[in-house]
Amino acid sequence: MPVTISASELAARLDEPGLVLVDTRTHEAWEQESLPGAIFLNVYDYFVPDSTDEGYAGMAAAAAAAFRRAGLDRARTVVWFEEETGMRSPRGLWFQELLGRDGGVILDGGLRAWREIGGATAPGQGVAEAITHVDAPAPEGWRPDLALTRDALLTPAPELQIFDVRRPSEFDGSFAHDCCARGGRVPGALFMFYEDMIRDGRYRPAEEIRAAVIAAGLDPARPVVTYCHRGARAATALYGLRMAGFDRVGIFVGSWHEWAADPALPMETGPAA
Repeated sequence: MPVTISASELAARLDEPGLVLVDTRTHEAWEQESLPGAIFLNVYDYFVPDSTDEGYAGMAAAAAAAFRRAGLDRARTVVWFEEETGMRSPRGLWFQELLGRDGGVILDGGLRAWREIGGATAPGQGVAEAITHVDAPAPEGWRPDLALTRDALLTPAPELQIFDVRRPSEFDGSFAHDCCARGGRVPGALFMFYEDMIRDGRYRPAEEIRAAVIAAGLDPARPVVTYCHRGARAATALYGLRMAGFDRVGIFVGSWHEWAADPALPMETGPAA
């Protein structure tokens, strides 16, 4: 199944039964202008309480509840979009896959690409939801393989490749977000900024992404775990890697924010070795 759909492809399928358009930008942006009939779902502001089996089960439960409230059942074909391809729409698709559901795609180029082909827009109205914490068990069929625990990075399997997709200054530790206890990276991490998978608001061609990540040191035959600050950019990278032929990719969802908070966890700083 393809990861993305172009604006022209979407235009040809817009009246397809079961197709749902999901705006992942801010609620205010959706209300002002969106794709006709699009619902709103905030997939960006939910943060996993901790990157453990229990934390991820809770995250899956929260996503399942939000999808249910939004009417996103398994029979739906979901098109995730934002202003242009960034860190929100891929995270929406990742949540859908975390629930064990196929049939989702990212509108490559987002709303901007839709406008460029002359597509109509309209103010957002109707269903507006957000992923929030719920006290419920994880849904049946969810996919823990898409979310790697903190322990999986602390004592990684020999073949696991850790892939940091933050900015260079975050990777080398010269910059840390105010909410992070320290600056640096997970030991042994390889690096490429996630935006290097994108050009002009769209994913670069698969062969270009593949060449770039191999140059960064990744081996397509080995599994990869991506991480960033709090798990959103890591989803953009996950789908770029999948487009490039990497079929075993997960996310350390708590990412550097969680890792940095525990002074007992090791870290590296400075340029890559």
